[in-house]
Amino acid sequence: MNFDYSATKKWLLDKGACDRCLGRQFHGLFKGDNGLIGAAVRASDSIEGARKKLSKPEKLKVKLSGECPFCNGLFLKVDTAADKAIELIMNFDFNSFLVGVHIQNELMAIEEQMWSEIGASQCEPLKKDLKRLIGQRIEKKTGKGVDFKNPDITVLVDFTHEPIKINLELNSLFIYGEYSKLKAGIPQTKWFCRWCRGKGCEKCNFTGKMYDESVEELIAGPLLEATGSENEKFHGAGREDINARMLGKRPFVIEMIRPIKRSINLKKLEKEINKRAKGKVKVYGLRASDKEEMRLLKTIKYDKTYELIVKCANDIDDEKLAKIEKEFTGKEIAQKTPTRVLQRRADLVRKREVKSVKCEKLGAKKFKVVVRAESGLYVKELTHGDGGRTVPSFSDIVGPCEVTELNVLKVHIRRGD
Repeated sequence: MNFDYSATKKWLLDKGACDRCLGRQFHGLFKGDNGLIGAAVRASDSIEGARKKLSKPEKLKVKLSGECPFCNGLFLKVDTAADKAIELIMNFDFNSFLVGVHIQNELMAIEEQMWSEIGASQCEPLKKDLKRLIGQRIEKKTGKGVDFKNPDITVLVDFTHEPIKINLELNSLFIYGEYSKLKAGIPQTKWFCRWCRGKGCEKCNFTGKMYDESVEELIAGPLLEATGSENEKFHGAGREDINARMLGKRPFVIEMIRPIKRSINLKKLEKEINKRAKGKVKVYGLRASDKEEMRLLKTIKYDKTYELIVKCANDIDDEKLAKIEKEFTGKEIAQKTPTRVLQRRADLVRKREVKSVKCEKLGAKKFKVVVRAESGLYVKELTHGDGGRTVPSFSDIVGPCEVTELNVLKVHIRRGD
């Protein structure tokens, strides 16, 4: 359909369009503000004449109307909405924002009807124009910029309420780091009481938790204080057994939810976390991150190197340890869900590859083994067999045995996969 300047202009003016809504319908033909475009179109009989008028915008006077059927006077409320939003967002520390608007369904239906009558090839939608105008006013008054992908704050302007309602979405602040867990007996994340599910009961001494502290809480505490966040979520590159130490460095991203303050000194906070968690957890390299890196961390493939101290019921010798090294290096292991976690995980068979095994005899019935394997391998069960639920296992060679100490030496991120 060819765009008919005169017919479109006449149709809109007959309906009582304000200059802004008139300009929106001609948006694709001209450069500049829709209000000025509308004023120029109103005063010109041709596209060329309107362009000439737009070359001298200072001589144009934009007319808005509360009776306009296409915006119902919303453009008269833009400054009020923007100022109200500014008053709210200045209570928070932010560098970027995005504006969203909600308008009456009736206005959207009228706009669609208008497009069916005169076409939409050159038109800019009402919501888009409203968002831009509000965003421009916020930019001018705050000095902050619009970010369409990762804004710190999203301003939601609801024009369906009277007075106008403003809602703020404080988008999460993401912080990357790596941690070592220096003490066994600490879970990676908060572990809510299985009886009361966090409400507090006699079983958990009314703490709501199975364990007094976690890696997550030790790291998050100073960050919550510094940012004034409502809550946080901890995203680790896998996790270690509660009773294992993490002697290497495990990557993580911690998500601070609805933070009031974003401009924080991460080097100073890193020192504070390490001071408070001394002897338990140590963090390294805190820096700004984002949602994409968090998602990548949760999906990326990696191996882990473990160190286990194993106690056997029978005497062992170097020949048996050499056999473990030979038979398990490069071996695919089939594991049913371990007995110790069956109450909280589905009973499945998982297959993982053991990449390398190195054994060292420590006594007549004791040895150390260093294992590198795909993430998700249960190394305790690899050792003792879990009553036949892990096949094969070290116990097939050395007989009944148990792991007395478990450490994670390294997390190997396989970035090329």
